[in-house]
Amino acid sequence: MSFDVFSSSSPGRRSGVSVWRQIADTLTTEIRNRAYSDTGRLPGEVELSARFGVNRHTLRQAVSALQTEGLVRIEAGRGMFVQHELLDYALTRRTRFSENLLQQGLIPSKQLLSARELPAPAQVQQELKLAKGAKVLMVETLDEANDAPIGMATAYYPAQRFAGLLDMLNEGSRTTEILKHFGVQDYVRSLSRITTQMPSDETARLLAQPVNRPLLCVESVDADMEGVPIKYGETVFCGDRVQLVVDAGAQA
Repeated sequence: MSFDVFSSSSPGRRSGVSVWRQIADTLTTEIRNRAYSDTGRLPGEVELSARFGVNRHTLRQAVSALQTEGLVRIEAGRGMFVQHELLDYALTRRTRFSENLLQQGLIPSKQLLSARELPAPAQVQQELKLAKGAKVLMVETLDEANDAPIGMATAYYPAQRFAGLLDMLNEGSRTTEILKHFGVQDYVRSLSRITTQMPSDETARLLAQPVNRPLLCVESVDADMEGVPIKYGETVFCGDRVQLVVDAGAQA
């Protein structure tokens, strides 16, 4: 990655503004312009000191300011990373992935990772109130905001009620459209359970985050307007990109 030289060959060109502040301002502009979006990682101290023609003490003052302002985070032994602005993900009786993002000016998208039919695991059977031995349709997706991963979702639907759902998903139909096809014109969230967990190596890779950074986990049950469960879900969110907002008023 290449950058324009800072003002001249080194800082110190703006009268009355300290050198470290000029460096911090330059890096702030680059962060806002997504100059480091490919990896999320800023260059190391040696590289930045050479670029700006300053010693490490001056550079560290600039980095400290960025950290205080919430623009970067320092991970021991790994380096300096852009601190993403937190996305508010509302948990209400009408939680909808696309609406949550669109209301914040973000473009929602999903990548289908896998979809198959299988016997309902014990937890899923209990939450969906299925008979022993019943089968479910499991759908795994990578959830994105502006093409950046923010979470992974695993959804389970009763196979008997939604036979054909997997084919429609593979054809590109949206979940809401599919549910309407099966007579579910509307649905509400009947349960949201929030926990934390550590990611597996594969989950960390898909979410483009370190394996030692915790995830937010939301277990959920959606029900039709007659109160019959139609989906049990488990979604893990990147803890440094998403904050969960529980709207108590909207739960009533």
